[in-house]
Amino acid sequence: MRNRWLTIIASWAALLVIAPAYAYNENTVINGQLEEVTYCIDPNWAPYESIHNGKHIGISAQYMALIEELASLKFSLVPTDSWQQSLSYVQQGKCQVIPMLNTSDYRKQFLDFSLPYFEAPNVLVAKTGMPMLQGYAGIGNRTVGIVQGYRQVEYISRYYPSLRLKLVASEEEGLQQLAKGEFDVLVGSIMSVNMHINNLNLKDLVIVGYAEPFDSLAFGVNKSYGHLVDKLNYAIEHIPERQKVEIYKKWNNVQIRYARNYTVMLLSVVIVLLVLFWLIARKRCIVRYNRIIKQKNDEIGSLQANLLEKNKTLAFLSAHDKVTGLYNRNHMIQRAEEEISRFHRFHTTASLIVIELTSINNDVASSLVGKEEALKAVAASCLDTVREVDVVSRFTGEQFIILCPQTELASSKHLADRLMACMLGHRLLSTTFKIAMGMSELREDEEFTDWFERTNKALFQSKRLGYGVVSVAEG
Repeated sequence: MRNRWLTIIASWAALLVIAPAYAYNENTVINGQLEEVTYCIDPNWAPYESIHNGKHIGISAQYMALIEELASLKFSLVPTDSWQQSLSYVQQGKCQVIPMLNTSDYRKQFLDFSLPYFEAPNVLVAKTGMPMLQGYAGIGNRTVGIVQGYRQVEYISRYYPSLRLKLVASEEEGLQQLAKGEFDVLVGSIMSVNMHINNLNLKDLVIVGYAEPFDSLAFGVNKSYGHLVDKLNYAIEHIPERQKVEIYKKWNNVQIRYARNYTVMLLSVVIVLLVLFWLIARKRCIVRYNRIIKQKNDEIGSLQANLLEKNKTLAFLSAHDKVTGLYNRNHMIQRAEEEISRFHRFHTTASLIVIELTSINNDVASSLVGKEEALKAVAASCLDTVREVDVVSRFTGEQFIILCPQTELASSKHLADRLMACMLGHRLLSTTFKIAMGMSELREDEEFTDWFERTNKALFQSKRLGYGVVSVAEG
């Protein structure tokens, strides 16, 4: 009897252990079957993805096979004739997802997006003899061919509206039209362009530059099926890096060739020799153009590295004054607006100090080098005096602003007095400029323009008092 009760208790314990696992599987597999998800692709975008003999092949097909297993889904292809039709289908709900596309403001109106899982550069293709182009900015008045429905159409229309566009149905068709001279430059994906140039044997087409932005490809999910995004993201995050590398190597190294059917002819020695000669000549052309494409790809890599370095420099220059190295007007306004928002949320006060210089030495004022040295001396005095949390900027030509976050008026007044004493004690500054300084503390319901205007009134008061003094705005 005792053994029987022990057996019953053990059975209930086993049920309690397996119940959570059963519940998880029930959420993943419905009625013993995987959740079916319909999808559309670009049927003419090899090697990224394409439809060949009714079957989905390419990079996206291999990724979907991995994601299908990891997310416990069953993908079902809805065939389409063009990329435009695929976009239309997913928008209408005829297919639930598109596995490989870029995000854009227009697409976000009817699609939710997963995490990106594949990145690839876009390039500019032109006829031999075209000079290297520095992105879209270097195209000038040339006509640009681009596949209708690609994100690049929306990007160019927004940021380069002066460019003339020629819409094509696919990259393959666009390369053929480019070879005929129907437009000047084609925008395409590097792996797809490389494959089509070789397959179509377009000897006079070469890569002449890069096209921003690069592709960052993800799943687009019809908003009615937004619950799929979490499952897709989970699967994307758990794809082993080794398999990603294997997929890239496979499709980056293999050049797809379409099968060719030759009419059976008389088996004669003359025909055999002609065929052999043609094959040898064709192989030489392919080798030569592959070498040229590799060279252009290396040039693109060099341009990309140069572009990254210039972007870093541009980011610094966009926020700093080129003479003094201090923050510029735009950055100061942005930081002040952030401080005002913090004040409204947490009621932590802030102070603003405005410094204005008036030239008294005409010789130095008329000398650009001398004036710049004096402005640099002002910047150095400010940086030596203020705290690390304070923000110093050259607001206009001879006007500087110091933002003191979370600082009451008394503390910032002490800082301003020290700064005035430092600047008056500087030989070059005291002989070059008259210095006026005004300051104020942020009030309730006050925007930056109001705050700055009130501080400027204190600055004018400092001028009326004969310069060299710190005036505080009236409370």
